[in-house]
Amino acid sequence: MVSENQWISDLETNIFSNVVAFAKPLLEKDYPDVRFTTESKSTQKPRFPTVYIHELTPVETGSTLDGKTVNAVMETMQVEITTNTDKSDAKKVTLVVLEAFKRMRFSGNQIGEIQYESDVYRSIARFSRLIGANDTLN
Repeated sequence: MVSENQWISDLETNIFSNVVAFAKPLLEKDYPDVRFTTESKSTQKPRFPTVYIHELTPVETGSTLDGKTVNAVMETMQVEITTNTDKSDAKKVTLVVLEAFKRMRFSGNQIGEIQYESDVYRSIARFSRLIGANDTLN
């Protein structure tokens, strides 16, 4: 039996798929080795730029009167973009990812804080949106 709340556990995958479908074709022109992932750790050889997208804990904001199903959640996604070239590349990739999230009607809570450590630039961004059980994300 599939839970009526299954849509909540599918959010990260659906959002990730939408971002990749939009951003990857745009980024591959300038960054043929761009890598998108939802995994925080990898045994693969590093590829740059890497776009790591992960879901922060969703927060229920609506339920049915009987309390058995969730009507909506506040969804927040964190995106970390790493590159070994320069700060401007981190910013360029961040802007394309931002556009992908804006197409899904997310708000940018933090857009592209740049950090530099060990010859790697990292851009960190967070996007949030209230998502209802029957919402579409494209």
